[in-house]
Amino acid sequence: MSDPHAPTTVCPMIESAMGVLGRAWAGAVLQAMLGGSERFSEIRRAIPGITDAALTTRLKELCERGLAERAVEPGPPVVVRYTLTGAGRDTAPVLDALRAFADRHGDLLGRG
Repeated sequence: MSDPHAPTTVCPMIESAMGVLGRAWAGAVLQAMLGGSERFSEIRRAIPGITDAALTTRLKELCERGLAERAVEPGPPVVVRYTLTGAGRDTAPVLDALRAFADRHGDLLGRG
């Protein structure tokens, strides 16, 4: 039987996931894209306070990590769309769980 007081080993998979999902604005960008936003301007409008530079950086990182894809439709006018991959869509329950946590424990997060 295991000792309930023994130190727990940190899960490297959780640390790795938080390294990507825990970046500034990453959750908000994913949430906007899960809500149907695809174009840069749509995503920016869905996230009050995000700068163009921050959004550009997050979208680039999400694409590099395989959570989103960037597609350029030749024009005129040229249209750039960002869509979630299967892995990106798999973040939905994670974001839902974080939202539920924040709803229950907003006081711990400096809200309320």
